Amino acid sequence: MASKFQWIEIILYLAPVLTVYFTQKYFKHYLKYFKGWPLTLAIVLIPLWLVMIHSFGWLIFDYNLVPYILFLTAFMLGVQLYDYVRRVDEFWYKDYYQPASQLVFTSFTAFLVGLILLRFLTYFF
Repeated sequence: MASKFQWIEIILYLAPVLTVYFTQKYFKHYLKYFKGWPLTLAIVLIPLWLVMIHSFGWLIFDYNLVPYILFLTAFMLGVQLYDYVRRVDEFWYKDYYQPASQLVFTSFTAFLVGLILLRFLTYFF
C-alpha cells in the first residue's frame, strides 16, 4: 500500500520547475555550446525524471520501477531505430540522437505523469 504524505515529496514536485527555471535563466547558453551536438531541455531533464520515477515508485508501490521503464523505453527505441534505419541511406548517430532523446523524454514523461496522478489519487482515496 502507498505510504502517507511525506514532506520530502514537496522537493519532488518543485524540482522540475526549479530545474527548468534555472536552466533557462542561467545555463541556456551552455545548451548550445557544442554546435554539432546541441542539447535540449528534454535531455537535461531525463536524469531528473529517472530519479523522480524511482522515488515515486518507492512511495506508491514500495518497489523500484526504473528497470521496467528502461526496458520499455529500450524496446521503443529499438522499434524507432529499425524504422529510422529503413528510411535513411546512411546512418549517422549524430542525426539520430535528437529523435531518440525526444522518444526517451516522452516515454519517461508519460510514465512520470501517470505516477504523479496515481500518487495524488492515493492521497484522497
